[in-house]
Amino acid sequence: MDVRAKGQTRPARTFWWDRERPAEAGILRAVIFDADSALADIERDGDVAARTGLIDLVMSLFVAGIWVGVVSTRRREWAETLVRQLVGDGLVETIVTVDDLPDVVAGPGCEAELYRLALWEMGITHRSALAVAGSVRGLRAAVAAELPGVIVSTGQQSVGAAEVRDGYDGADPLRATGCQQAHRRWWIAQRAA
Repeated sequence: MDVRAKGQTRPARTFWWDRERPAEAGILRAVIFDADSALADIERDGDVAARTGLIDLVMSLFVAGIWVGVVSTRRREWAETLVRQLVGDGLVETIVTVDDLPDVVAGPGCEAELYRLALWEMGITHRSALAVAGSVRGLRAAVAAELPGVIVSTGQQSVGAAEVRDGYDGADPLRATGCQQAHRRWWIAQRAA
């Protein structure tokens, strides 16, 4: 439609804020890891070694231009040290911890709020992100924040997961493309339901 003011020879100029935003569903912009269970299996034996294949996954996300976020129910100092030790510096876009939620009482609602704050800090909606959890508890928090979630934990099945995996490595290692596919499949299933 050509909108012209009286006497104007060119169409009215439009700006980016006047245009419709493209549909975000199907476009993965960020993967948010649960630091308490997805980076290392800390909840089971206090292990601080990165899960096998984690570094390859994070590097593939970085190369694909997909942001990496981390949430933790622990203190900021602990989470930042863990991320630095397991992933390194410069690869994680945001780290959100309980220190960032002073007015929220600890518990299941708190965990979902961590994901919501991470989304807010990255400037995206839940439709553009995928959560990676290493426990059913972490997956429940992601689902409560309306995020599709991949659970990476041996022997744990969970209803509502976009994908259930034994780990990041193996015959079919999880990489950026696999995250994009899981995200897309989950949103297609949600629209069909």
